[in-house]
Amino acid sequence: MTKECYYCGFRDPMPFTCKFCGNSYCYNHRLPESHNCPGLLEYKSRARDTGIFYKKDSVVRRKQNHFLNSLNNIISAVKSNYSLMILLIVLISFVLQYIIPGYFSYLALSPYYIFSRPWTLITHMFLHSGPVHLLFNMMFLFFFGPELERRIGGKRFLFVFFISGIIAAIGYSLWSVFILKQYSTAVGASGALFGIFACLAILAPDIEVGLFFFIRMKITYALIFFALLDLLFIGSSGDLVARSAHLSGVVAGLAFGKYLKKKGNYLR
Repeated sequence: MTKECYYCGFRDPMPFTCKFCGNSYCYNHRLPESHNCPGLLEYKSRARDTGIFYKKDSVVRRKQNHFLNSLNNIISAVKSNYSLMILLIVLISFVLQYIIPGYFSYLALSPYYIFSRPWTLITHMFLHSGPVHLLFNMMFLFFFGPELERRIGGKRFLFVFFISGIIAAIGYSLWSVFILKQYSTAVGASGALFGIFACLAILAPDIEVGLFFFIRMKITYALIFFALLDLLFIGSSGDLVARSAHLSGVVAGLAFGKYLKKKGNYLR
């Protein structure tokens, strides 16, 4: 069915309807700019002044609202969950390692510089040696961090995480200097995560975990397994794992767990 072009009067068998003014136009005048569309001017003015899209752009508006709602949900989840907040910071830090020159060496833990760079007792937890190291630690944090945080609260969780990490760094430094007689650099949140794991094992000894994702066992037995593994290989030559940091973190986590369990102020 042909319609007359509102602008030039030509009867077009396949007319175009302008979404801004609602009139029909021929092929040559189908664009709003081609027929001096008053609706387009109104739309631009309203969008510039209010930021609100044209009322007929329902698909755009729905997608925009969906994106904003999803973004707000993510922000709210991170704000209310310190475990996820730490995870996000670690991921950002991992990217910065490859962007900012000197970032890694300035924040990594080295027993030789521990007194001149005391901040590395904390900052080393937010660095990782590679993608595999990062993946395993973040999976560990993702599965066990929120569980402990739910039981003891956010502030206590942060305390356990950071103090365990600091004690792990000190334990690693002492072992490296006085036992191994070397000053190897250490990075990663493993010590802090072992502290979280040990604390959770004291407060909730009956929860089950998947050892290597396949073997189901109680968290207490899993902790004993990892601790024995670290004790067995702690003096091995060529071992790149900071096992002394793991064991120091375990000791700190056990102490925190015993203290919190004695106080009884946690969710069972």
